[in-house]
Amino acid sequence: MIVHLNGWPGVGKLTVARLLAPRLQARLIDNHLLHDVAIRCAGIDDPARWPLYETVRAAAYQVLADRPRSETFVMTNALCIGSPREREAWRQVVALAETRAVPLVPVVLEADDTVLCSRVQRLERQGRKLTDPNVLAAMIRSDRLLKPDVPERLDLDTTRLAAADAAVAIEAHLLAVRDRLAPADSRHLTPVTAP
Repeated sequence: MIVHLNGWPGVGKLTVARLLAPRLQARLIDNHLLHDVAIRCAGIDDPARWPLYETVRAAAYQVLADRPRSETFVMTNALCIGSPREREAWRQVVALAETRAVPLVPVVLEADDTVLCSRVQRLERQGRKLTDPNVLAAMIRSDRLLKPDVPERLDLDTTRLAAADAAVAIEAHLLAVRDRLAPADSRHLTPVTAP
């Protein structure tokens, strides 16, 4: 199984994923694992960053595709419907799940915009994550999170929810839907179109 956490910067994806992965005895593949190689080698503003990121992602996903089907992955990303690059990133996640013939459970983490803008300014984010609340606010105004239109998707508001409680809620959701899960397929590529 792949459990994929998507949400705006500051929503707590990595924090929740770090608590969820051990609960599921899963391998954590967070988006910074792949992005950091490209950012450190090319720089965050260098156009060479993106081809390098795509090369790293392809190599990583090739290795992950060969992992035993019994192994669970918890993955994180910040993917929006209006970005071709982010839609392609999601297509790659779906392809990975299809290649492994495993279920893909999308989890969309959301929070109040004011809370998100406050969270991105935390010191521990400096140097590798978005820290400018104005940039985040502009992103939220101009786009929407990618939400696959599948019944197993979980939408979770983390505005007032502790990360540990979010991990528990996700685990409970997985238990509730596990008998209905099927391997990922093209259904996962259909986004919810209503705001």
